[in-house]
Amino acid sequence: MAGIALVACGTEKTEAVVTATPVETEPVKQFVLDKLVGTWQSEDGSSFERWAKNSDGTYRSVVYQLKGSDTIFNEQANIYEENGKWVFENKVNGQNEGKTVKFTAGIVSENTIQFSNPEHDFPNDINYTLPDNDVVNAFIVGRNQKGGFDTIPFNYKRFK
Repeated sequence: MAGIALVACGTEKTEAVVTATPVETEPVKQFVLDKLVGTWQSEDGSSFERWAKNSDGTYRSVVYQLKGSDTIFNEQANIYEENGKWVFENKVNGQNEGKTVKFTAGIVSENTIQFSNPEHDFPNDINYTLPDNDVVNAFIVGRNQKGGFDTIPFNYKRFK
């Protein structure tokens, strides 16, 4: 009888109680280039910069001015990944014999991206910083003829 009791005890089912411990996760941070998507108007209202994200994960930008009923496109850029780095490929009307110039991202954070090309005559750096969702502080930096550097700001507000 004792043997039967042991066998009976050995086949008894027990259920383990598992309690879930909540896992704290960091909020998802939006990529700086995703924040640029949209249309931006310069502080003086004279120019616009429109950013789009393509279905393949690349980005495209056009800079233009409105003159009466005409739209004048001044430059266009494509941003894409190449060899694990973000590349800003820019074409400005009337510059560089109509060719594009590549800049490579050296700084990428949630709110800032900086592209550099130390071999280019001007600019050498292109910077975008988004202090909030409705403001872009962009600037270019490059060597000047006196051996120093010039910085040219381009500040935009989101165009509604």
